[in-house]
Amino acid sequence: MVSDAIRQIKDAEKDAEETVRRARADAKRLVADSQEAAERVLEQAQREARDEEKRLVDEARTEAEVQATKLAAESRRAVEATRQSAGEKVKAGVKKALDAVTS
Repeated sequence: MVSDAIRQIKDAEKDAEETVRRARADAKRLVADSQEAAERVLEQAQREARDEEKRLVDEARTEAEVQATKLAAESRRAVEATRQSAGEKVKAGVKKALDAVTS
């Protein structure tokens, strides 16, 4: 009877040790799974951030090109207006010079 009790205690201790061993193994597996999941989430977030950055840069580049095109057109118009004005002033100056010489 005492030997049965001792055997039962030893069996219970073995069962408890096995339960603790499985619990530790499960905990390690859960930690590893959690770390892998966290790494996947982080990688996805980084990928999404890179994609968003690229989209924003492309959008800014497109807007800059539109603005540059507008500025170039305005500059061409201003240059042409200045040329016309200068041409008229040159003609007027030449006329005044000729008038002064011939009068």
